[in-house]
Amino acid sequence: MNDLLRPLFNLLPGMWDRRWIGLITAWVVLLLGGVGVALYHERYMASARVYVDTQTLLKPLMQGLTVQPNIDDQVAMVARTLLSRPNLERLVRENHLVVDDGRPDATNRAVDQLFKNIKLNINARENLYSVSYVNPNPQVALHVVQDLVNMFLTSGIGGKQQDTQQALNFLDAQIADYGRQLSSAEQKLKDFKTAHPGYSGQANVDYYTRVNQASDQLSQMQGQLSAAIAARNAIAAQMRGESPTITVTSPYVAAPVAGSGHAAAVIPPDVLDIEQRIQTQRNRLDDLLQRYTNDYPDVITARQTLARLEAEKKARLKAAAEQSAQAAASPAAPSPATAMLSAANPAYQQLRVQLAQADANVASLQAQVAQAQSRLDQLRSQAGQMPELDQQYASLMRGYDVIRKSYDDLVARRQSAGLTQSVDASSQLAVFRIVDPPRVEQHPLFPSKPMLIALLVLFALVCGVVASFVVSQLMPTYHSPRQLREAIDRPVLGSISLLNSAQTAARERRDHLNLAFSVAALVLIGIVWAIWAHLQRAFGA
Repeated sequence: MNDLLRPLFNLLPGMWDRRWIGLITAWVVLLLGGVGVALYHERYMASARVYVDTQTLLKPLMQGLTVQPNIDDQVAMVARTLLSRPNLERLVRENHLVVDDGRPDATNRAVDQLFKNIKLNINARENLYSVSYVNPNPQVALHVVQDLVNMFLTSGIGGKQQDTQQALNFLDAQIADYGRQLSSAEQKLKDFKTAHPGYSGQANVDYYTRVNQASDQLSQMQGQLSAAIAARNAIAAQMRGESPTITVTSPYVAAPVAGSGHAAAVIPPDVLDIEQRIQTQRNRLDDLLQRYTNDYPDVITARQTLARLEAEKKARLKAAAEQSAQAAASPAAPSPATAMLSAANPAYQQLRVQLAQADANVASLQAQVAQAQSRLDQLRSQAGQMPELDQQYASLMRGYDVIRKSYDDLVARRQSAGLTQSVDASSQLAVFRIVDPPRVEQHPLFPSKPMLIALLVLFALVCGVVASFVVSQLMPTYHSPRQLREAIDRPVLGSISLLNSAQTAARERRDHLNLAFSVAALVLIGIVWAIWAHLQRAFGA
């Protein structure tokens, strides 16, 4: 242990001899450092933290109906552009941060210094944004942070609404432009169809396919015409086998005619009417029997009606015969006779109606066949022109479809943009919440002035000790023969002791007191200064 501590014991006497040099060095360091501490300004930090909620209920509800940009990226971009130079220049002007030192670039230096002292922290995962600023004046630091938070809360909203309005104006201009193009394309199609009235406009169908279709249609109509002519000829042949009139036998009462000796026949008119109805019903029954069986309801009804009419005819004829008999029994009455009546044939009349219908059908089919033949001839005459027409029509339709699709897309996007503007005007897709409002720390940042004074006193004392050590090494002294022998590595023959007088001892005591007083004064000055700096900050002096 003695070997370890021996170098220290050898140094301390030499440093003690140079104690006044160390004391002077400590005072010089304290005075020079005091000037720096006096010029030092404590720094205060103001901070705030904002949370942006982008997961609102309106966002999933309007999915697919409105244009929804990435709100998270948009807010992060607004936060990154918050420290743009125009914003910083505005903060410098509003908070009077420009130091007028006569230099023309004072504002630029103030903006650069402000940019260095502002710290912006972006936590995009949790949507937390914090800002802090350091300034010697705590009120200035607080005002700067408040202005930055206000800029952050308002900068994104106005910009987004302005962008939406610009997008609406752009879409309106594009829709008007494409509307004019669409009208022009429609006019070209109209002019093309007007110039080629026989063109079908089926550009996707091959010309030869259309010719085959027209030929097949013509063949089908010709077949229908042939069948209609054959039916008409059959009806005409059947008419030739029928007589236009029929003969009906009916009793009558002969009466003398004035001015002559002959008798006129009196025929009941209701018998003739029933006869015509019977003939019509027979024709209807024959027609039904050609298509249906005897058990068909309409056939049964026709038979019943025919039987009823025949029974009614017999009853009428019987009543007419009895009336004739009574007239014959009378002395003045003429004698009964039998008359042969001539009436229109109902079957013949029905065949005439059918023949007229057949003639009309034949005429209609002939007109359709002529039209189909004309269309086929026209297609065949356009064999060399049709491919070119198809190409022109396809080109017109291609341009029309492209313009029409673009126009419809722009209209849909315009509606979506209008709905987006309405959503932006009624509510916000991002909600800003101030988690920590702007506030300034009550205590200055490290180092504070009292702490700096304490460190300065400690540093001055250390510098004094170091100065004593350096001087003792540069100009060493030896206080024992052993120390001298170890230093020069030579044998020491002897030593002479010094006995201090009373005056010398008193002078040494005074030196010790002066040294202690000087060191105590140095420490005391540091303590008083630190307390005064603390009180000055506390009372705002």
